[in-house]
Amino acid sequence: MSELLRNLSSYVHAQAERDVHVVLARNDLDEMPMILAAAEPRQAEADLEGRCIDAVRVGDAQPGKLAYFMDGMQRPRGPIYFGSQLPVMYGYVAATIRVRGEDKRMRKHDFIRRESLYFPYDFPGAPMKLADAGFDIVDTGERGKSPEEHPLMLVERAKNKIGVVRSDLESRITSTWLSDFNGRDDWLLVDGSLSGDYHRYDSPNIVGLIKSHQTQYFLWEDQQKILSLKTGERSGVFIPKGRNRPDVYSWYLRLRPNDGRDVYFGLVRVEAAKCERTLEMADEISRWLLAERSPLSMPDARWDRLIYPIHDCELYMKSVAPSHTSLDSLMISLAN
Repeated sequence: MSELLRNLSSYVHAQAERDVHVVLARNDLDEMPMILAAAEPRQAEADLEGRCIDAVRVGDAQPGKLAYFMDGMQRPRGPIYFGSQLPVMYGYVAATIRVRGEDKRMRKHDFIRRESLYFPYDFPGAPMKLADAGFDIVDTGERGKSPEEHPLMLVERAKNKIGVVRSDLESRITSTWLSDFNGRDDWLLVDGSLSGDYHRYDSPNIVGLIKSHQTQYFLWEDQQKILSLKTGERSGVFIPKGRNRPDVYSWYLRLRPNDGRDVYFGLVRVEAAKCERTLEMADEISRWLLAERSPLSMPDARWDRLIYPIHDCELYMKSVAPSHTSLDSLMISLAN
């Protein structure tokens, strides 16, 4: 159940004059921004620091020290119109870290969530009275730049902002883990690129696993070497460029054979802190990831790259998130 929408419904119905209508434009892809991003491939640069991208055999799968796993989710709804044509979006975001015990069972280690309403403060008709009433509001405007005077663009801006807030939550929960577990043996695997303040530590025990490949870092000659990787092979280690964050080391790894399948089938990109230890451990970390191929994350369509502990994070977050049915019901109640 959404506490924010429930309170918003009570607030709206307590007003002497109500002029609220909603649009139930549910799109499951909104919860999976990486899939949306995959529709927009782009070219970026990389620094090999003198190494080559050629394939390296990493050895057989080897159970490692990956014990904690982090992922996040978002569930947008709307738009809602409060007496004007300005669209207001609702966004539920969450992040969790799950821990795998010695009995192999997954359990909750940490979980944070946030519900907010998203719209540009500096826009005619902005319902700032909602902020005065105590609702969590996120400004979708950009400092020094006027918002687009186009409802559809404002909705897209709000959805993008929901993704930013989700990333902030993931970074926060990761930073807390790094602080609490600095110097210990356990490692944290995060879904996607590294987040949090990993750059503040000399050799943080954190690995990022990127399943999508919308950003290509190499020209065609080297791309072919990456796409030709066989199961159990990794590429050379490189530094991805083009993102506003501290440098990381990265490499590609083929988890499963792609014979007769798409070139990206079973291919993941790994990220770890930019330190000498990562260069020394690239093969070992890769063997840890090969050991995560079982059990399968079926029936998820991404099973070839989605390791089961991250699939478990997704299942947990969906189990505690406001359901689609309850969100739709509360949204409808705003206008009735």
